[in-house]
Amino acid sequence: MVNISGFLKKENVILNIKSKTKDGALEEIVNKIDLTKEKKELVLLSLKQREVLGTTGIGSSIAIPHARSVVLNKLCLYVGLSRTGIEYDSMDGKPVYILFLIIAPPLDTSNQYLILLGKIASLSKKLVRKKGYLKVENEDQLIALIKKYENDIEDEL
Repeated sequence: MVNISGFLKKENVILNIKSKTKDGALEEIVNKIDLTKEKKELVLLSLKQREVLGTTGIGSSIAIPHARSVVLNKLCLYVGLSRTGIEYDSMDGKPVYILFLIIAPPLDTSNQYLILLGKIASLSKKLVRKKGYLKVENEDQLIALIKKYENDIEDEL
């Protein structure tokens, strides 16, 4: 079973994204990935190419940038939090405060990528309603909050 919390690690969380722009925020998160500079640039290019197809700013303060990249051999999830908001060209035209960035290898026969994307979209609704993510003080608190909401969603099914 694919769980958001199963992919989320403390080192994959950025609590204070400083950039106010979509490209800057994506770059800040990609810089956390343990890759060479050249490979990070390829990941960033994949994300930007995906954004050209349509914004991943789904509205209600949330963005789920995602792409496939040949530089990774497993699915990776990163979470970025902005305290001041990011101009992201979101569907609702409002700033983004939390980003769930997914990078997947080109071949994902188990469809973990799509399942994870769907689960994050469901979790986002609860995150937005409760606004708890704005009160977290450290990475562990954000991960615990995501796990709690994820469990709440599982219980509702």
